[in-house]
Amino acid sequence: MEKVEIEEILKELEAAVTNASRIPLTGKVLVDGDLVLECVDKMYAVLPEELKQARQVLEQSDKLLESVEGQGKRIIEEARTQANRMIMESEIMQEAQYQAAEVQSRAEQAAFELRQESINYADDLLQQLELNLEKAVYSIKKSREDLKAQRIYEGNVNQNA
Repeated sequence: MEKVEIEEILKELEAAVTNASRIPLTGKVLVDGDLVLECVDKMYAVLPEELKQARQVLEQSDKLLESVEGQGKRIIEEARTQANRMIMESEIMQEAQYQAAEVQSRAEQAAFELRQESINYADDLLQQLELNLEKAVYSIKKSREDLKAQRIYEGNVNQNA
C-alpha cells in the first residue's frame, strides 16, 4: 500500500467530520462511529506497510551515511598520509639541498686554497729561478770580465816582449 492511500483515508475521515451534524451551541459534531472505525481500521492496515517502508528508507539512509562517513574518513586519512609523505620528502629535499650547498661551499673553499697554494709555489719557484739566473748572469759577467782582464794582460805582456 502506498502513501496516497493514507491520505485518501484521512480525507475520507475529514469529510465525515466536516459533513457530520452539529450540536448547537457546543461546537461538537455527531459522526457515524462505524465510518470512523472503518477509517481507523484502514489506517491500521496501511500503517505497518508505510512504517516498514519508512524503516527501510531510514536503514538505507543510515547505511549510505555510514558508507559516506567511511569514505570521508578514508579520504581524510589518505590525504593525511599524502601530506605527511610530502612533508617528509620536502624535509629530505631540504636536507639534501643543505648538504649539497655545504659540499659545494667546502669544495669552493678547497679550490680557492689550492689555487693560492699553487700561486705561492709557482712564485717561490720563479723566485728561486730568478736568483739562480742572477747568479748565473753574475758568474757570466765575472767570467767575461776575467777574460777581458786576461786579454788585456796578455796583450800588455806580448807588447812588452
